[in-house]
Amino acid sequence: MENLTEKQLLGLKMMNGFFGEDLFNELREASRDDLPSKVGSEYIAETCFSSYARPGLTFQQRSLMNIGMLIALNRGPELRIHIKAALNNGLSEEQIIEACRHAMVYCGVPAGRDALSVANS
Repeated sequence: MENLTEKQLLGLKMMNGFFGEDLFNELREASRDDLPSKVGSEYIAETCFSSYARPGLTFQQRSLMNIGMLIALNRGPELRIHIKAALNNGLSEEQIIEACRHAMVYCGVPAGRDALSVANS
């Protein structure tokens, strides 16, 4: 990614802090040679993760919200990434499992069970 905008640079900084350096580098490497992933990564850095610099929510709180939303949307692969990020941000395995159980009430038992399977892997 060259010629990055200020918002993209801020987003990348937030992504590095949110995901942790190892997962951040893994995600960047995976998108390096794949055009859809590269364009998506640039877009995500600029539009999504630059907002993580806003006050009001910690990375830990954002992680918990992301897990809930990804369970509701049934986005297993993305949930897997955000569970790793949640652990990086200080959520415990117990909190993540409880979030999956709690999601069963609002998202349905199948969605919660799928999320528990992702969390267990």
